[in-house]
Amino acid sequence: MLGGYFCVNAIGKIRPGDDQSFKLFLKSAEPPPRCVVYIDSSGGDVDAAIGIGRLIRSSWFATDVGQYQIDFQSPNSIQLMHRKKLPGQCLSAATLVFLGGRLRYFDDRSKFGVHQFDFPQAQGEEIPRNYLAHSQTLSAKMFEYVVDMGISPQFLMLSVATPSDQMRFVSREELEGIGAVTGGQTDVKWSIEGKNGLSYVKGERDSLYGYHKVMLGFNNEVGFVFWAVIETQGRARELLGFSLVEVVLNGESKRLDISSRAERKEEGIYTNILARISEDEAKQIAFSDSFGVQIRFASDASMFLGIAAMDTKEGQEKLRTFFTNHKK
Repeated sequence: MLGGYFCVNAIGKIRPGDDQSFKLFLKSAEPPPRCVVYIDSSGGDVDAAIGIGRLIRSSWFATDVGQYQIDFQSPNSIQLMHRKKLPGQCLSAATLVFLGGRLRYFDDRSKFGVHQFDFPQAQGEEIPRNYLAHSQTLSAKMFEYVVDMGISPQFLMLSVATPSDQMRFVSREELEGIGAVTGGQTDVKWSIEGKNGLSYVKGERDSLYGYHKVMLGFNNEVGFVFWAVIETQGRARELLGFSLVEVVLNGESKRLDISSRAERKEEGIYTNILARISEDEAKQIAFSDSFGVQIRFASDASMFLGIAAMDTKEGQEKLRTFFTNHKK
């Protein structure tokens, strides 16, 4: 913890077994979810990098490139420790660690470099065929990892195009274009799922404000429903108690008051909001440009809790087809 702010500095070369060392570190230090792992590394062992990346993702950490240090040049006190971020480098296998972040930050002061991964060379009397099989297995493992992290395979194409004895430095714009850098919010992912007799179209997004889901659902017995899952983040009392609950459409230009119909329940780290809606309300949601949910103390309150409207661009076909298939 630096200056009242939890973070992890991952500095230096990645060596075989460092993923197990990182696992032990997490167990002993217990950094909280949502803290940032700052990476300043020239790369190293691919297997260990993938292991560290998966631990970062399962721990709900974000990643950034650089170091986060106490600023001893600024006046500090017991109550307040000033901090500063230093630029750094994320090269070769270290980029796989970076991809583990649920949110991934990068600024132009730092360096992000890729090239063909240089697998361990066959030594002594090692059979070349076994070496080739190992290299192919590791390549498949990297591809699976990148896909599991939700990153475009184009990321690996950037690496393949650059010989292992060279380094290609990738700009923030390129990294954003392939989803490797998210900033404070990921794109919305849309899918069609079902659970306990309820089928639904789900939009999910991770951001500084939590991991959230909004859903348009249908059940044969009750008809259309609106369902939201909000990462509570210590605000259960407000999320469960504030009187006004509204579905917001097209940014905030349209509001559907579901206060009297909304069932609210806290489950683990999430607060669920479920409400029956009319066919007309379902149509408005399905054909909207974006939708979310706001929970406020009163209609004149400027601040809200809940989920800012999620862009439906990538989910419009699913939403509209879902509505058309279930309307009367």
